[in-house]
Amino acid sequence: MKTTAPTTEYERQPVYARALSHEAYFCSEKERSSGLFAVPYSYCVQVLEEQEDGWYRVQYAEDSGLYKAVYGYVRAEDFTLLDEAPETSYLYMPVNVTYSQPPAGGLPAIDDVTVTAAFYGNYYSGGAGYSYVLYGDSFGYIGGATENYPTIEITPAPSPSPSRPSGAAVAVFVAIGVLAALAAALFALSGRRRRRTG
Repeated sequence: MKTTAPTTEYERQPVYARALSHEAYFCSEKERSSGLFAVPYSYCVQVLEEQEDGWYRVQYAEDSGLYKAVYGYVRAEDFTLLDEAPETSYLYMPVNVTYSQPPAGGLPAIDDVTVTAAFYGNYYSGGAGYSYVLYGDSFGYIGGATENYPTIEITPAPSPSPSRPSGAAVAVFVAIGVLAALAAALFALSGRRRRRTG
């Protein structure tokens, strides 16, 4: 996985896209089969480049604390572009990972060791769920999906309300209606006069 940032016009003016489902996968290559983890639902990727074949080249996370920025690809159809940078782009949620050493030849083993790793997202395969994490400099999977993360409440865009005519517009419509009725009445009267004189 690349951990160096490319430079594009998207980076000079950041563009973000929000994951639309729990299956919006971050991929190492432009192939769904290279999916590493599903970007946590309601969180974002930074779009670095829009590809012509329906993929975005993206960044997920930043170099901060336990986390490292990762670069890859997502399908455009799994994300929605945002008009402005969100308050929270990425999910930063460390998880505890416990390692157990089985006894060797009946000798006592050391106690379980628990470490803190950076959670990136879930990966599902064959009905089982896994968590994609970073510990130190090593990325990998641990058993069990991490599904209890907080989601961002997405406020739907307000639907445009039907515009109501102003008082001036109503007055104009009424005046046009009166003039039309008056014109129709005058036309009818002029027709009667012609018949009488003829």
